[in-house]
Amino acid sequence: MPRRAAAAAGLALAVAAASSPGCSPVRDRLSGRTARPLNLLLISIDTLRADHLGSYGYGAARTPHLDALAARGLRFSQATTVAPLTLPAHASLMTGTFPGYNGVRDNGGFYLPEEQVTLAETLHARGYRTGGFVGSFVLDSRWGIGQGFDRYFDDFDLSKYEGVGMDVVQRRGDEVVAEALKWLAPDEEKPFFAWVHLYDPHTPYEAPESFRAGYPATPAGAYDAEIAWTDSLVGRLLDGLAGDGRLDHTLVIAVGDHGESLGEHGEQTHGFFIYDATVRIPLIVAGPGVPAREVGDQVRIVDVMPTALDLLGVPAPREAQGRSLAPLARGEHLGLLALSETWYPRYHYGWSELRAVRDGRFKF
Repeated sequence: MPRRAAAAAGLALAVAAASSPGCSPVRDRLSGRTARPLNLLLISIDTLRADHLGSYGYGAARTPHLDALAARGLRFSQATTVAPLTLPAHASLMTGTFPGYNGVRDNGGFYLPEEQVTLAETLHARGYRTGGFVGSFVLDSRWGIGQGFDRYFDDFDLSKYEGVGMDVVQRRGDEVVAEALKWLAPDEEKPFFAWVHLYDPHTPYEAPESFRAGYPATPAGAYDAEIAWTDSLVGRLLDGLAGDGRLDHTLVIAVGDHGESLGEHGEQTHGFFIYDATVRIPLIVAGPGVPAREVGDQVRIVDVMPTALDLLGVPAPREAQGRSLAPLARGEHLGLLALSETWYPRYHYGWSELRAVRDGRFKF
């Protein structure tokens, strides 16, 4: 049996088993209560380093919406990504697997294989309507990242960007949020999974003027202004769901895909090195039954998929290498090791790739 068919068969069996008599409907995994299926809103914010949010201790931040989300949910203070690059990080986010398994190690030229089972495919098989809304061509469906979505908003006009790198092809976050809110019109028949990707903190740092006011005219100031602008878009998205009460029945996960170097270690932006400036990311989980607390244990971006599925009461694909973080919300410990890598130096400069392992205390 081809790998893709085998994966689909395995997913179908998992769905059937979870739906069989004697198996509870979707549960609040932290309280054990039964409930109708929760919605899932996954917000991935590109190029967002953890230490530039107010809820992560940054005094210059203007991030009230993300901070409020963190205040009512789980804030993971030691979360790391697998790579300081958009496509590899999102491939791991969506599959719960490391780059060495899913094969995605750089942006252009790499594709998420069809046999990889994504979060969208898993929830679609459970009857969820699925929509993905992305702000960068790096996440165009041609790279395989759109698997499992009923609606995938990429639609980039490449004629406007001749002769530039693929990371330059992007759209503003307000366009992404507007399209997502249109798709999120109430549908009482099915729960939804919406993935909203906001690319704005990525270069070039061009936040609206009203958000640049008050920040210094430096790269770091322009970067912080983009984060403030992006936070306002998160607020717009959450307000859209709160208006008709659906936010009260939605699990919300906000996560950075990677960070940004602002001159540390001689690096501007990201991709080349794997210091904490580019691999330490914010991770916030909030929703019905999720306690408000900080978790200081080491966690990874590969843990997001199995955590979301666990909290929704849906079995994770057997291929997932991440772990559900629900036990950490109960005060338990998992002893996870985080792996980060970058092959950017090898592919673009002929230098050696870099790898790191981190346990929350030490990094090698």
